[in-house]
Amino acid sequence: MTDDATLSDFAAADDESPTDASTDTAGSAGGASRSTYAWGEYMCTQCEQSTDRVWRDDGDLVCPDCKSW
Repeated sequence: MTDDATLSDFAAADDESPTDASTDTAGSAGGASRSTYAWGEYMCTQCEQSTDRVWRDDGDLVCPDCKSW
């Protein structure tokens, strides 16, 4: 048995894709845990501006300017 794993071994477990945050706002059934931060190419669900960093705020993925800290 080996301790090495490839990135593709984890791809099926990752339920967030950095393409469009609006498709991720409904959440998934089954109670899976969700990240609080992500990076990639996202669209803020509040100001609708493109951003490369998002945080989860009341279930939505928002840019740093729209995040209620």
